Amino acid sequence: MVDNSKSKLLVIEYSVIVYLILFLFNLVYMNIMITRPDEIYLSDLLLWIHIILMIGFYIYIKLFQKHKEVVFIIHIYKRFLLMTLLLHIVYFISVYLQSYILIDDTLIIIRDKILRGNPALILDFSSYNYTVLSYVVSLLQSVNSPLILLFMSLWTMRLYYQASTIQVIEQPLKKYDSFLYKLMIPILWFLLMISSFLSINLLSITYSFVQSLEMFLGILLFIFSTVGYLTSYHWYKHKDKPSSIVNMTLSHRFLFHLIKPIFMLLIGLLLFHELTGFLSYRIYSVSASLSFILLLLMYHYRLTKLD
Repeated sequence: MVDNSKSKLLVIEYSVIVYLILFLFNLVYMNIMITRPDEIYLSDLLLWIHIILMIGFYIYIKLFQKHKEVVFIIHIYKRFLLMTLLLHIVYFISVYLQSYILIDDTLIIIRDKILRGNPALILDFSSYNYTVLSYVVSLLQSVNSPLILLFMSLWTMRLYYQASTIQVIEQPLKKYDSFLYKLMIPILWFLLMISSFLSINLLSITYSFVQSLEMFLGILLFIFSTVGYLTSYHWYKHKDKPSSIVNMTLSHRFLFHLIKPIFMLLIGLLLFHELTGFLSYRIYSVSASLSFILLLLMYHYRLTKLD
């Protein structure tokens, strides 16, 4: 647990601000300053998720600096950085795949519609191809530049390795009863992580507006579930070992509160399938995730009563 009277977390705070500014600039640039296709791509959704996570983390840092009851847990912060690094990598891959698909489609149009097609339509298709290729060039500039994304990934890794140097409050170690560490808790979090991953539409990287809502909720669900599993595994490893209050009480309280946004995301996904009538295999993984989260709610609620 970090001492908010001694550690101001200035480097972390300014890093989050820089990330947020870069992603907001990229959002404006890609949606307002250039002509873009009508489809929504995976990179668009990941850009929004980056922005939302940065805003949420910045608000949390400010609350920690101003309110003593808000705690900053190092091992949970490190897992947030790991998920941020994973987002950077997936974002880069999505931009690459998006560029490749657009260029490949353009080559097909040149071959079939211009070189082998009706000569009267050459001007129309050339104008369309120019617009698409201009978008690809713009897509690979700005924050989407591989050099910028590489720098952001390296800086995120630096923050991760420097997390252990943040000044913390020394706490006495205490051996908790082994019956408090339920093996089912990390197992259920793992199953929730797997089922939430299967709730993501893995068969496409282009979406309509309605489909993008499902994808957006599914990615957030997977991110929160993964953080939950990593935290629960870290928590369970301290079974039969002397542990501080951070590794025991605050960790499972964090997991208990993490259940709330996950539950809301699952309800949102179920409502999406119900209202749109768009039923697929993902409805089963969402239903399984709901079962797992209800069981986790029961286990963590019992633990909070034993605090």
